[in-house]
Amino acid sequence: MKDRRQRLGARLRTLRQARSMTQEQLAEHAGLHPTYVAKIEAGARLPSLEALERLAAALHVPLSSIVGAMDEIEETVAAPEDRLIADLKDLLRECSEGQMNLLWDFAKLLKQYQVSLPATK
Repeated sequence: MKDRRQRLGARLRTLRQARSMTQEQLAEHAGLHPTYVAKIEAGARLPSLEALERLAAALHVPLSSIVGAMDEIEETVAAPEDRLIADLKDLLRECSEGQMNLLWDFAKLLKQYQVSLPATK
């Protein structure tokens, strides 16, 4: 259970930081106490469904983009391609429809022309 809380907290932190928000700002927008948000991010507290819904609304993301982190396979166990697919899914959840269409067109072009890109990470 602790690993799931930690993954959820890490995901929440990532989403918050991607929006250049402090824990205090997120807590204010979600109507929660800043200490509670800090404990969630630290993996020390498992938030209620209501709190998760408030956090998702404050971050302007679907609830699934936060709670999905609880079911992710641990990085040490997952194959590299599984981790990449999970990361891409997270990225796509945060994109507008227009951005997703652009990414899809770009991926098709890469495949069509068999463009070789340098490895990252």
